[in-house]
Order: sequence, then C-alpha cells, then structure tokens
Amino acid sequence: MPLLRTWAAAGLAALLLAGDLVLLTLFLNPEVTLRTDAIALVSALLVPWAALALPGLWVVVVVSRALPGRTRAARPPLEALPGFTTAALVALAAAAAVFWLNLVSYRHSVPVEVLSPLAGSAVALTVSALVLLAVAIDAVLFPSRGRGVSAALVVLASFAALVLPLALRPVAVTRPASVPFATEPVTPVRRVVLIGIDGLGLEQVRAGVSKGGLPAFAQMMRRGAHGALATLRPTEAPPIWTSIFTGRLPRDHGVKSFATYRLRGSATVYELLPKGALVGLLERAGRVSTAPITSASRQRRALWNAVNAFGIPAGIVRAWGTYPPEQIEAFMLTPYFHLFQHDAARAADAVHPRDLAPEVRARAVDPDGVDRGLLASFVDLSVDFPGDDVPWKRELIDRALAPDLTYQRGGAVLRAAYDPPLFTTYYRGLDVVGHTFLRFARPDAFGDVKPEERRRYGNVMDAYVAFLARAVGETAQSLRPGEILIVVSAYGMEPLPQWRRALESLIGDRWASGTHADAPDGVILAMGDGIRPAAVLGSASVLDLAPTILYLMGLPVARDMEGRILTEMMQDDFLRAHPVTYIPSYESLAITPTTGAVPPDLPPLPDERP
Repeated sequence: MPLLRTWAAAGLAALLLAGDLVLLTLFLNPEVTLRTDAIALVSALLVPWAALALPGLWVVVVVSRALPGRTRAARPPLEALPGFTTAALVALAAAAAVFWLNLVSYRHSVPVEVLSPLAGSAVALTVSALVLLAVAIDAVLFPSRGRGVSAALVVLASFAALVLPLALRPVAVTRPASVPFATEPVTPVRRVVLIGIDGLGLEQVRAGVSKGGLPAFAQMMRRGAHGALATLRPTEAPPIWTSIFTGRLPRDHGVKSFATYRLRGSATVYELLPKGALVGLLERAGRVSTAPITSASRQRRALWNAVNAFGIPAGIVRAWGTYPPEQIEAFMLTPYFHLFQHDAARAADAVHPRDLAPEVRARAVDPDGVDRGLLASFVDLSVDFPGDDVPWKRELIDRALAPDLTYQRGGAVLRAAYDPPLFTTYYRGLDVVGHTFLRFARPDAFGDVKPEERRRYGNVMDAYVAFLARAVGETAQSLRPGEILIVVSAYGMEPLPQWRRALESLIGDRWASGTHADAPDGVILAMGDGIRPAAVLGSASVLDLAPTILYLMGLPVARDMEGRILTEMMQDDFLRAHPVTYIPSYESLAITPTTGAVPPDLPPLPDERP
C-alpha cells in the first residue's frame, strides 16, 4: 500500500505538470480548441509528458519521505497521499518556470491579446507553487499541527494551477478583412541589392577589418554606413527573415518557428510547441511531426509584393518561406532548389518562371564539384591525424559551400537576365559552419581542442567570412549610379554553453560548438548613392529593413510596420529631396500572390540549431 500511494502521489503530480504544459500549448496556438483537438492533445502530449515526468517525481516523493528528521508524529498535509505536496510543489515550480521561459522567448510571436493572460497564468502557477512551499515548510517546522487547513490549501493550489490558466486563455481574435486599393506604376528612386549573411556579428566584422582581411567590408564601412542590427528572439532564421521582408513581428506575419507541428491523430497545424518541454523526444517517439515553413505560412505582404504592386520587378533568391515560389514580376529562386537540382521536374517547381530552371541547374554546384583549391583555404588538408572524425565534408561542403555557390551562381545569371530594381540573395553557410567549427576558431573557450585539430580546422570560420566578403566585394564593385548595396546578418554566433555541449554529446553530436540562441546581435552595412559615408548606426533593428528599403526606392511606408526608416544612414540632400510618404497598410494591395500547391512529400530543410 505505501508503494502504491507513492506512485499515486507522483502520478497525480506528473499529470498536473503535463496538464499545465498542454494549457501552455493552447496559449501558444490560440486557434486550437479543445473541442476539436482534445483527444490528440491527451494522447500526443499529456500522456507522454506525464510519463516523462513520472520517474523524476517518484524519486522526489521517495526522497521527501526518507528525509532525516521525520517522526511518527509528523503527518503529511494529504494523509492519503504522503509526498504529494512535495511532488506537486516540484511540478508546479517546473510548470511556472516553463511558462515564464516561453513568455519571454515567444514574446514577439504570441498575439498581443494572449500576452497578458499568459503572464497572468505564469503568475498563478508561481503563486500556487509558493503556497505549496509554505505548506511544506509548515509541515517540517510544526509536524504535530493539525493538517485540515494545509490539506485544503494543497488541493486548492493544485486545482487553481489548472483551472486559472484554462479560464484565462483568451478567444482567438479574427482580423478584419482589408479593403483593397489599386496602385499606379512608379519609377524607383533607388535600386536596392540586399545580401543576407547569418552568423556574422559586428565585432567579428570589425576584428576582420582591423586585421586587413576583409577589404570589401572595410570599403563599405568607409564609404557607407554600418552598425549592430538588433535581432528577435528566438533567433531562428525563418521568422526573423520574414520580419525583415515584411517589417512585421512574427505574431503578425505568421512565421513563428523553423517549422510547424502536427500532433499524432490530428490534422491541425500547431505554429509553436513549448520550449523546455522535451519536444525533440516527442518527435523521436512519433507523437509529434514537423512540417516545413512554406510560402503559404506567411500571412502578410512581403517587399516583393509591395514593389510589384507599383510595377517594379523583384528578384528573390533563397528567401526563407518562399517555396512554392510566388508568381511575382521578375523571378524567385526558392531555398529548396539545391535539394531538387538533380530532378528536373522538381527543380522547375522551385523556381519562377519555371523555364529558367535549366539555366540555374546548369550552374548548380554538387558537393563533389567544389574546387579542391577553394577547400584548401578552409581546411589544412596537409594535416592528418588518427581518430579524426570531424564531419567536415558534410558540414562545410554538403551543407554550406555547395548550396551557397549554387545560389550565388544561379542568382547571378537570373539577375543578369532580368536586372530587377530590387534584388535579394541569402548565404546560409556561415551559420551552418559556425555550429561545428567555432570550437576550432576559439579554442580558449572550449579547452579540449587538440593542436592538430586547431591546425586543420582553425581557419574554417575566418575563411568563410572572407569567402562571403569576396562575394560582397564583387557586388560592390559592380554598383551603378542610383544603386544601393545593403548587407545584413540577422544574428551573430557564440560558443555553446557547457551544459548544451554535454547534452548534444549525449544525443550523438559531440562536435556541436556554436550557437546563436543567446548570441550577439547581427550587423548591417550599407553603401551606395545617397548613403552617408562613415556613418555609424546607433540603433537599428531587423524590423527597420523593410520600411528603409521602401523609402530608398521612393515607395510609401506602411504605418502598420513595426520598424522605422534608418534616416541616420542617408545623406541630407537625399532626405530633403525625397520626403517620406505613408499608406495605412500593404495588406490592402489589390493583388493576390499566386503560388503552387505544397506537395505532401515536401522534405524538411536541413535542421536549424539555435
């Protein structure tokens, strides 16, 4: 009987924790209802979370009952379930911590009407845990005192921890439909080239420039403007870059994570699942599946929609969330092209117009086709040592260099053919190599890097920055009058904390070393006709890019955009000659972006590790 009561106490506490995590999931996905998804929530989340929590809470109960100082006269607050108070205290403390973590982490993704109720729920869980803590302390200090009031407080606190978050959860708000309006063709004031490079921080740029190794960046800093670029948290590329292209926060534009989720037994799309809740284990167990972000995920107009509405062509290369490609004026090369480049039919589905696919495929770079001389600038191939199992070919060649070269060359041929006034392209390789090779670039931060590893792989990071700087330099050299080049990194990179390294090693990735979860902000560099020389930006955000680019091109800025125009990087003559104009919103554009159907077998893009 005591053993049964121990398991019962731990089981109820585990259900309490799992129930709160399910409620948190509902807060993060306001469109989901218990009426339609209750069974899936129970089977895919509640039961697995309770099962994961049960062993740990059972240990808590056993330890709490075996602590020194317990006497026969001491009675637990709930005599039928000795140990439940302690287990419930741990469960509610964990639930409160996860609520606070997600409130902070997803503050840019959760709808405004959900933030206050979510904060209220976190407070309610915290208060419930504090009540249980007070009851537990009372039971230890005054073991012979009657337990009637204490038992009532335990039941009330546990009940409130579930009922209050459920009662506080608001009803999803339906946005009113926009009233469409027509536009007239406009001749752009400036042409804009936007180059995206993730994993690059301002200090990294300044350090490379001071060593004389990044002449293209040095030129942009000298002849144009530069500064840190504040990012959004969590630092996942699809939401942040969608914010760059829309000027809206993830809660508005709809792309909130690297992927969307589906629970086993449900067709409902979940935009977010709780951080700190072992969602990865649920994926491995088959209770949760992921689906990639597509062009259907974005719920707001992007820059290319805005400029097209005014008759200005746009060329978009490798922008997140653009597959299937939109039928825009000019071209769109999606980030799935390099995965489909060996399949003519699927490659054509990844580019618009479709008849451009053969030209881009002809310039695609296979991993086996990466020049060995180029590789020698990254890895010292002359250094060989026993036991070297660094997955450098997969991480450097397959996932970084070959795709970056493919989009660089494909984008160049498309840009030459169309010459659009707005051209954007994106390099992901530095982000990819940073996750594996940062340990060799900064061995002092890790302490376990062998000298031979440092000699062989220590130059990968610096060489990749130099590779990207050369690509930027080629574009800068070809700038024409009336053109502006903007280089943007949405976030930097820093060493993975020790506990994360240990965790990654346990799940099989012992070379994981870099992260951008809490990394430095990114960087912005701008140069061209109308940009102020040697200007240093004091406060710029990823949300400022869309309104700034629209202004530079002579188009109105939407008042519902979250960012501002970076006027401090522009020359006074340009500002005087081009006053700012506004429209209420680009959501009212009388255009309907046309995209193809998302294939059911669309594979995920290579995983994003923050």
